[in-house]
Amino acid sequence: MLERPIVLLTRLHPLTEQTARPNRIAQAAARVVLGALLLMSVVLIDGRPVVFADTNIYYWMGEMQFRPVRYALAPVLHGPASAAQDPEAADEQPSEMTLRRTEMAARSPWFGMLLFAVAGWGNLWWLTLVQSLAAAVSVHALWRALAPGGGWRGWIGLMAGLAAASTLPFFAGFAMPDFWAGTGLVALACLLFHRDRFGAASQWLLGGLVLCAVAFHQSNGLVAIAATFALGIAAVRLARWSPARLAPGAAVLAGSVLLALALNAGYAGAIRYATGETLRAPPFLAARVLADGPGRTYLRAACARGEAWALCRFKTLPLNDSQDILWSGDKSRGVFGQSSAAERVRIDAEQTRFVIAAVLSDPLGELRAASANFGRALVQVQLEDPLRDPHFYLTDPDWRDTYIADLVHALGPCGKGERACRPRFTEAQSGWWHGGVFALSLAFIGWRLSRRDVWTRLASGDDEAQRMLLTFGFFLVALLVNAAVTGVLSGPFPRYQARIAWIAPACAILLALRIGVMPKPGALKSIGDGPVTH
Repeated sequence: MLERPIVLLTRLHPLTEQTARPNRIAQAAARVVLGALLLMSVVLIDGRPVVFADTNIYYWMGEMQFRPVRYALAPVLHGPASAAQDPEAADEQPSEMTLRRTEMAARSPWFGMLLFAVAGWGNLWWLTLVQSLAAAVSVHALWRALAPGGGWRGWIGLMAGLAAASTLPFFAGFAMPDFWAGTGLVALACLLFHRDRFGAASQWLLGGLVLCAVAFHQSNGLVAIAATFALGIAAVRLARWSPARLAPGAAVLAGSVLLALALNAGYAGAIRYATGETLRAPPFLAARVLADGPGRTYLRAACARGEAWALCRFKTLPLNDSQDILWSGDKSRGVFGQSSAAERVRIDAEQTRFVIAAVLSDPLGELRAASANFGRALVQVQLEDPLRDPHFYLTDPDWRDTYIADLVHALGPCGKGERACRPRFTEAQSGWWHGGVFALSLAFIGWRLSRRDVWTRLASGDDEAQRMLLTFGFFLVALLVNAAVTGVLSGPFPRYQARIAWIAPACAILLALRIGVMPKPGALKSIGDGPVTH
């Protein structure tokens, strides 16, 4: 109610602007905090934050990064001053470290640093708070851009809707980098199509979210680049935008990608300099073509012909499940998890040639399998891993002494038999609820954008309608590319698509808020770093 008078006064008297700007910033901060608390309330209702197997290696990598700092501050922290005095490093055998380095290239040390710094200082509730605030910042920016006239009630309705009906709060409470995919895409869309509505500080904040997304997981950069390229062409060719209008947002993405590559190269170089070993990644692509079928058929035929692939030792195994191939500790199913460090290095060195040979041996078979994986990945938007029961990690002999057990127990005891920490929601409930909301959201968006008033405004060159359609188009392409990148290259696992599926209901709610309040061209202007006026 008070925002319009404040804006008018700031234009009439410069002294009033000095008071109004802090007020706008305070209101924006209050909205962000409220939104974060709404998201955290769902995690609290669900029980507690959730861990995954990879959480362990992320935490360990973060701990490794901070060791020199801890040792240097030993007189202040009253902790170990060297690895020889550090109980965390005491049981790290050289052979074990060599084995770990064969998979570290697939994990981000930078997310590990965040995880260790936040959860190590407190517990996973602090990570949930950080991620909830990041989510609220990105959604707040999108709300500023797409829902003028929403006001406080509109903001509360948006965040309450996302908390109650989307996957977002569950990923905010998930100790994995998957959460950052959606926030990075939303921040990037705001910078590409609505940058003029944000002040310098807001743009830096959004740019930081883009950098986090790109640096925390490689797939995020691929999705962002593809969506930016596709909608950049649409903006220039169809909406007649000048390339210069998109350049700043694209430059943020390019800078983030280059910086992430430089950071990762520097990290790998430092490890190589200190140990003489090269960081490597698990053979995700080889596991995919094996599980798809063509790789499995090719391997057995090639080995029978006498070709000396490192994978030939495993040719009699089922090889029909990529997760078993990569991680199973069962000798009757596992490959990578059952290989020595030397075997892993050889498998990695041969992977590209093996994948090319396997695909060429049956290109149509691999195309059919990849298409099926893409289709399954596209529609699997239910929660799975973010609803994982930690009971296995707390009771399995190989896991109960890891960082994961420490992180779970830091949140509180899990009762008799370690069975009291199971999330209250289930994957089946998520399937019909989140899947249903996702489908209804897409249907509503499609219906609303097909209405005559939207296309009339587009035909007249209306800037607001163009921005809205480009933003939604960006998210649609991101959903499609994300399913292709993750489903085809890794596998159709629900968490990959569910991590960004919340953007659909967010857009549906924002579009509902816009009905009847589509602003006139130029009606929205950025004033400092505060929220766009409503």
